[in-house]
Amino acid sequence: MSSALIIFISHPVKLGESITIIDKEFDISGRVSDIGLFYVILKTDTNEKIMIPNNIFLQKATKISL
Repeated sequence: MSSALIIFISHPVKLGESITIIDKEFDISGRVSDIGLFYVILKTDTNEKIMIPNNIFLQKATKISL
């Protein structure tokens, strides 16, 4: 719950932005479609939805594509 508060206050990403979450095993890319209390939801190029828990979203490095 505190992760959601940090995301809402600091606004690290906005709806519609393309982002890549950098992980040592594999990167996750997509467009931010929703920011909720527990999850950030990304929509991929293949129309899949990926739900990332807010605490994981804040812990990983995030690359925002312009």
